[in-house]
Amino acid sequence: MKVALELQPCLGNRSGVGTYTYELAKRLQSGGGMEFAGNVFNFLGRHDNAASLDGIQMPIRERRIFPYGVYRRIWDLVPIPYESMFPGADLSVFFNFVVPPRVSGKVITTIHDMTFLRFPETMDAKNLRRIRKGMQYSVERSDRILTVSEFSRREIVELLGVDKDRVTVIYNAPSIGTGAVAEQEIQGPYILYVGTIEPRKNLTRLIRAFDLLKREQGIPHKLVLAGGKGWNNEEIYKTASNAEYREEIVFTGYVDEPRKNSLYKHADVFAFPSLYEGFGIPPLEAMSFGCPVVASNAASLPEIVGDAAEPVDPMDERSLAEGIWRVLSDRQYADGLIGKGREQIRKFTWTASAEKLRAVCAEVLGIG
Repeated sequence: MKVALELQPCLGNRSGVGTYTYELAKRLQSGGGMEFAGNVFNFLGRHDNAASLDGIQMPIRERRIFPYGVYRRIWDLVPIPYESMFPGADLSVFFNFVVPPRVSGKVITTIHDMTFLRFPETMDAKNLRRIRKGMQYSVERSDRILTVSEFSRREIVELLGVDKDRVTVIYNAPSIGTGAVAEQEIQGPYILYVGTIEPRKNLTRLIRAFDLLKREQGIPHKLVLAGGKGWNNEEIYKTASNAEYREEIVFTGYVDEPRKNSLYKHADVFAFPSLYEGFGIPPLEAMSFGCPVVASNAASLPEIVGDAAEPVDPMDERSLAEGIWRVLSDRQYADGLIGKGREQIRKFTWTASAEKLRAVCAEVLGIG
């Protein structure tokens, strides 16, 4: 049975969806009655995707006639069957929320979270329109829906009216624990955040909490915000430029794996105050490097970090400041979090998640 995976999210600078897609695809090999292949758009072959797809062993089929973005914009208007661009499959797996129209065979899609309904104001307008426009069709067309936490599963059942038996949880996992580590680039102690610079990540409150800590506790730390620019981030940069201790706030931009590993390794505390996460990979990445974590007590994060992080109210910058201060001021408590973190990350592995995806594919195809 032929199984096609849409690997478009793997390309470019990967964030959560891209990491999920890549790490699962890298561990899937043909066998057990299934033959896996990957599909990507690469207009006129302009991009060398070898590095982005490195380690993925299945055959990769490229469609070069037009860009993926163009296809996505016209697929409701022009009746181009998906199979006219890629060889037909018995099962197609889509990892980025929306199923293209006119896909034959069985379909699995992944809905990572329900931000588009819970916090639509934090999303890029184009992406919000894409998901809203395609979600009902995608849910109806899918034989199985994947998601990344029990929290997101409950959200999908409640908000989309999907039967719970149609939704399967396949967790994310830390992705960088064995990667290369660059030389230390930030001098002096620092508080670290890693993730996209966008409203849902609640960075304006983190910046204000940092000001509180500098002013009231006199901490010597910098605040390092590592990640590529997302959408609607003007208020974040404005808050940083107006902060009392703005000279101590560092935006690194997107960081590759060795730099990210180094940032985790040398941070005194990792702060993740996100308003809403379907999973939240960075706290587990920080734990894998022995960095104590302070995390929001909202959405999926309590499920993912367990008791291995200091919980804070993401809507209260003082709660956030107090949580960070507790970790910074109490070495014994911080060491306890580090130990619990090492145990917590053992619950999540990409190998186990890939095996579960394989099992779901076989189940949908009626194999075994």
